[in-house]
Amino acid sequence: MKYKKINDTEYVMGENKISLIDNNIIHVVAKGEQTLDDALCYKEMCETLSSLVDGQINYLIDLNDCGKNAPEARNIWKEMSEESNTSKVGLFGLNPVARVIASFVIGTYKHSNMVFFKTKEEALAWITE
Repeated sequence: MKYKKINDTEYVMGENKISLIDNNIIHVVAKGEQTLDDALCYKEMCETLSSLVDGQINYLIDLNDCGKNAPEARNIWKEMSEESNTSKVGLFGLNPVARVIASFVIGTYKHSNMVFFKTKEEALAWITE
């Protein structure tokens, strides 16, 4: 799937949206099923946005409307969160699918910089503490 640049700090890919907020937070709004091709596009967009940041970046990931993630896509998410310039990854969502997606990714993850929250506010508070 191709993505579209809205401006220097915002991209869209179908219904998915990625933007750089608060200088060092990449906000991802994931909607629908996520394939390997989608994950590779996310990675490219996130690499572009992270190049605009001096130092560490954080991810704020909205899984409220996210669907099934391909296993290969989950591997990409894990790789991105393990990058040396990634500080914290705050996942959030109220729907059961979001919790399952987060538990799959976090369950195979060796670091403690990824946490799941019910709300955006909780995730953002943790990232900015």
